[in-house]
Amino acid sequence: MAAIIGATATFVTAVIQLTANARRQAAERATGKPVSRKSGSWLVTFVLVLAAVVVGYGLSEYQSFSQREDERMLREEMQMRLRDISAAAVRLERAGTEKNGQAEAEARLATERRRGIDGVAAIISVSACRASKAGSAQTPAACTEDLALRTTLCAVVPASATVTEVQLFTRSDDGQQPWEEARVQTGQESGAAKFVDAYFERAPGKESKEVCQHFAHWNSQQGRSARILVKYTL
Repeated sequence: MAAIIGATATFVTAVIQLTANARRQAAERATGKPVSRKSGSWLVTFVLVLAAVVVGYGLSEYQSFSQREDERMLREEMQMRLRDISAAAVRLERAGTEKNGQAEAEARLATERRRGIDGVAAIISVSACRASKAGSAQTPAACTEDLALRTTLCAVVPASATVTEVQLFTRSDDGQQPWEEARVQTGQESGAAKFVDAYFERAPGKESKEVCQHFAHWNSQQGRSARILVKYTL
């Protein structure tokens, strides 16, 4: 636009000068004075001015085109650098995420291993056994082992865990005895109650499994609490 304006101004100025020169020559002819002539004709001057305008406009356009080409190359280079920076940022972010994820996984594994060493506990309370033949209100009918209440006590551990030990405990429902002092073995009777059979595993989900132990209770005087402590490794 600047080149067009400059060329137009030059062209208009030249036309005005040529027109003024032509009028002056016409006035001299009308008064009978000899016509003053400049070197060269006005047509040649017009052609030279027009050629100068065209050449000037062409040079301006060429310079403008060169600048646009430089700007285009600069934009492409900047875009390429921005893509490189974005790719590097993505790689750094991914590496940081993977590192954080690995650190979190290691922390969870260490926590789970400590949990396995300490053991996972499960507790259940069983009410007093009631025989099918009722006794008096003061003296309930006694249960026998054949009529014992049977239940299953389970602790939840990771699916990949290897069970190393299952500790068994039982005490009266209202007792204050520490669990450490109430430990028993499978099949050992304590207060008309005992753990029966060996422990077994079952997997309700992909990430965890249950370690279970059967418990039988036939005390008709009071309830009973049972506890298992499962230790494992990963």
